[in-house]
Amino acid sequence: MAKLLRGDVRLISMGDSYSAPYFARVPLAGLRVWPIHNIAALSGGATLSSHLITCTAQCNPVSDIRAEDTLGYAIERNTSKTFFTLPILGLQEIYTSPTFDDENTDQLFTIGLNNFGDAYMSNGVHGKFAESESNVRFRFLYRCPTKRKQMIDSIKILDELQEVGVVQLQDDARPFWHLGENPLTDTRQAIPRQINASSQDFPALNNTEGYLRIRLEQIGPLQGTNQYFEPAGGVYYHLDSMGERETGLYFSYVADGSWSYSGFGCDTEGIASFDKRFSLEQFTHWLDVTTLDRNQPIVFMWFLAPEQLSYNTSFNRMTDMIEQANASAKLVGVTSVDHLIIIGSLFNLTNDLELTKEYIRNQQEAAFDLASTRSDVAAASLFSATDEVFFNGTGGVPWLLYHGFDHFEFGSNSIDLIEETGGDLFDAWNLHPNSPNSAAFFSALLGEMIREAGCKADVLADGYININDFLKVVSRFGQENVHEDINKDGIVDIRDLLLVIDGWGECWPVQAPFNTSTFRNLR
Repeated sequence: MAKLLRGDVRLISMGDSYSAPYFARVPLAGLRVWPIHNIAALSGGATLSSHLITCTAQCNPVSDIRAEDTLGYAIERNTSKTFFTLPILGLQEIYTSPTFDDENTDQLFTIGLNNFGDAYMSNGVHGKFAESESNVRFRFLYRCPTKRKQMIDSIKILDELQEVGVVQLQDDARPFWHLGENPLTDTRQAIPRQINASSQDFPALNNTEGYLRIRLEQIGPLQGTNQYFEPAGGVYYHLDSMGERETGLYFSYVADGSWSYSGFGCDTEGIASFDKRFSLEQFTHWLDVTTLDRNQPIVFMWFLAPEQLSYNTSFNRMTDMIEQANASAKLVGVTSVDHLIIIGSLFNLTNDLELTKEYIRNQQEAAFDLASTRSDVAAASLFSATDEVFFNGTGGVPWLLYHGFDHFEFGSNSIDLIEETGGDLFDAWNLHPNSPNSAAFFSALLGEMIREAGCKADVLADGYININDFLKVVSRFGQENVHEDINKDGIVDIRDLLLVIDGWGECWPVQAPFNTSTFRNLR
């Protein structure tokens, strides 16, 4: 997994509010703290509430289709109301009735990177997503209403202030691989009730030092035409000097508040405003139009708040969600798929702390058993890695101090997490990290678990497997039950030396406290 995540891979964060696109959540915090060579692409929904990609309206009224809206996933709200429950956080919707107000401008929406998110990435390990010389492209996503003719016919696309194209929403959509079509050469009519994409991708070059703003404009006055327009976000990706997709990490998500394991594996469309289920068909359409290259491996990173479930129920629901994701990827033609199940740290699941631990252990055991029996599944537990400590106050300080988090480094950040938080890393509900730095702590721990599993021969924990590790193993040759016994067969021997040679080179660079003897000696 360590090698995979630092190579050419699409990472899709799947889950509830634990996986939502905020830097105060563990998955997105990984873009700040993990040593990723190149973040080559980002995709996200059309919401104002995101640290990744945002969509801002310049007209009204506008409906926000997401879990936190008062009408939830209800859509086509001005006619025969239906529901679209795929948790892409989110959709926006306008209906061009006689009361629609374009605010005396052609501009309808602006899509771009969030300014706070851009700042958080800038001081992280990787740095900004785009620089002035970057060659960035944009793919526009939208939902087609139940009746295709209910959708506005066309919009203009502007790269900041420069018009770069027109999208014929009804009749010039991107074809679908999973339907046997060729998106590289053909076009098609938009598919009703599903996520579609523009048949062509557009340059996003005029604002690379800023937030890569793409403007969506009406071509003629829409007021009184009684049609829908439902932007669903977009994909930003880098091109190399040859005009090809840059290799690297492509981050995207399917996540919204208060979802559960069952909603991700039930293959059932939601039929109510807060019915948190989606179908294989809905997910496959989204996966298809957001895929840049079917030969790019996918890692589905599953991170949901632990639930009040038995071991058997946990195991079955995790299996169902994995199989449904695999089925979609197979239909699209993705060549390689893996899964990483993350178990969160101790939090306020019930009023009984011991009962809460029991439930979390059930899901931890289920995830570990899946990982031990399936070659396409890995698992990591923040609950176990933090020794079941509840970081909701001063009780967490001894653990943080003992493990060196009074000196926590990543990118240009050097943080005394104890002084900053007083050991309280959770929000008022003791559910989510309470800040981007608290989330960075949990994400850094996750990264260290990935590093340890994938870089076992890096015995000195400096991010490189080299002569220093080789000599360290040699110094313990013949000794039993020591850290330098890389393959854990009970003795340091030639097999351990061969593992050092086999893994030679850069692995997963580390920063404090993970590169200190204090932290390493606890492992």
